[in-house]
Amino acid sequence: MNSFPFPTEPSEKQNVIEGAIGRWIVVALPVILAGHLLGALAIVAALMSANFNLFNWVE
Repeated sequence: MNSFPFPTEPSEKQNVIEGAIGRWIVVALPVILAGHLLGALAIVAALMSANFNLFNWVE
């Protein structure tokens, strides 16, 4: 027997929360990841242009 009454449809508040989470994942997360990737590449390029031996660490 199910003693907990489940709502038949999500409430308006739940729809707003799910929409905000979806917007965050679809829009903000890729922008943040791309920014971090470009920042890391800029740091590597700056170190390489300063003749800093990065490839010695890889070996």
